[in-house]
Amino acid sequence: MKKCPYCNTLNPDDAEVCENCGKSLKGQMLALVCPNCGKVNALGSRECSVCHTKLSQGNHQLVSRKITPRKK
Repeated sequence: MKKCPYCNTLNPDDAEVCENCGKSLKGQMLALVCPNCGKVNALGSRECSVCHTKLSQGNHQLVSRKITPRKK
């Protein structure tokens, strides 16, 4: 889920604009950031993919992420 940084409404992961206020959600995502190393991990991760620190599901935050096209 993506949380709108303007009105805090939760939107589907594939949403490009907020369903509530209509502002852009491009490059935004909710994620779990490791408190030990700072690695951005997907929601639902139980431990950091880099340092294996246990992650708290309640400790998610909105992060900006540069979206790059996949290579063919």
